[in-house]
Amino acid sequence: MTPEEKRHPFFISCARNLENMLLAELKELGVPEASHGKAVHLGVEAELTREEVYRVVYGSLLASRVLRPLGSFECPDENTLYETAADFNWDALIRPGQTFKISASVADSALTHSHYAALKLKDAIVDSLREARGERPDVDKDNPDIRINLFLHRDQATISLYYSDGIMHKRGYRPHAVEAPLKENLAAAMLRLARWDGSEPLRDFFCGSGTILLEAAMVATHTPGGFFRNVQGFEALPDFNPETWDKVKLDLDAKIIPLKPGLIGGADIDSSSVLAARANIKATPFHGAISVGLGDFRKLDGNFEGSVIVTNPPYGVRVGGDEKEVHKLYEDFGYFLKTKCPGSRAVILFPDPSYEKDIWFKPTRGMFLDNGALDVRANVYEVKSVQRTADSKD
Repeated sequence: MTPEEKRHPFFISCARNLENMLLAELKELGVPEASHGKAVHLGVEAELTREEVYRVVYGSLLASRVLRPLGSFECPDENTLYETAADFNWDALIRPGQTFKISASVADSALTHSHYAALKLKDAIVDSLREARGERPDVDKDNPDIRINLFLHRDQATISLYYSDGIMHKRGYRPHAVEAPLKENLAAAMLRLARWDGSEPLRDFFCGSGTILLEAAMVATHTPGGFFRNVQGFEALPDFNPETWDKVKLDLDAKIIPLKPGLIGGADIDSSSVLAARANIKATPFHGAISVGLGDFRKLDGNFEGSVIVTNPPYGVRVGGDEKEVHKLYEDFGYFLKTKCPGSRAVILFPDPSYEKDIWFKPTRGMFLDNGALDVRANVYEVKSVQRTADSKD
C-alpha cells in the first residue's frame, strides 16, 4: 500500500444536528461509502486517504473542522497532560521555523479551564522541541503554520492535528459583515434543509450581508467551500503532497458551472446591509448574477410564486431588542408568504419557539441549530396556493 492509499482516522466536526447531513455530503465529495464513517455527536468519524481528506477540507460546505487524532489518554491532572504530551514526536510534526497554535476545550474534567490546559500542552510541546533540537518554536495566534487541538472530556484527553485552516465556515468571501452575521455553514445547512439544488428561484428578504445568497450561489455552481480561502490548512503539514492537492483542486474546480442570472435574489430594509451584501457579491465570480435590492418585504411589488425562500429574519440587537416588534415582523412575514408567495417553499430561522406561532401555517419539518452561542430553530413551510384573508390563521 502506498502512502497515498493508506487510511488514517479523522474527526470531521460540524454544528449540532448536522451530522447526518455531513455524512451525505462526504459521499457527494467522492469519499467512498465504505470509508466515510459514522455520525457521532458533533461530527463524523472516518478513515480517509490523503486525497479524500483534501477533498473534504476543500469541498465541504458543512464541516467546521477536520482533525486527525494523534493520541488519546487518561488525563486526571495537569502533570499527566504535560508528561504524556511531551512524549509525542513533535519534532516530526513541527519543522524548524514553523509556528503553532493550540485550541482547547474542556468539559466534565478535573482540569476545568481550557486556557490553562492549552498552556500546559504548549509548555510540553515547547520543552520537547527545545530538548530535541535546541531551539524554542514560536506561537502564532493569528496565522500559525500548524494548528493543534486538545479535547478533554471526562478526564480523557485527545490531541489532534488540524488539517483545515481553523474553523471552516470562514469561507473568505465576506470581508463586509453586519452585526450578528449568520455563520456560512449554518446557511448551507438551511439550504440543504430546503432541499434546494439550484433548479428553482431562491429569495432571501432579510439578506443582511448576503451569506445565504452567496452560499446558494456556491450550491448552484458546485463551488467548493474552500474556493475563496487563501490556504486550506494542510499545506504546512509534514505529510503534504502538492501533486495530490493539485489533482483534487483541479477535479473539484472543473465541476464549477456559471450562475444563471436571476436565479438568486435578495433584499433588506437596512441600507448598510444592502451595501455590505453588494460589496461581498462584487468580489466573487457571482457578481452580476445575484440581485440585491433595498426595501421592506411588506412593500414589495410582484409575485414570488414557486420560489424557494431561505431567510434569517432580524431579532435581538438587529431590531433593538423590542420583542413585540419581532413578533409583529414574523406575523407580517407569514402574511407576505401567504399572499405574495403562493406555491413556494420557505425555510425560516427562529431565535425562540415563541415566534413560530406568528407564522400563518404549520411547518412540515424543522431542526434545532447552533448559530454561535444562540440555539435557534429552522422550520420548513410549504406555502399553499390558496390565499387567505389577513385574520384567518391556521
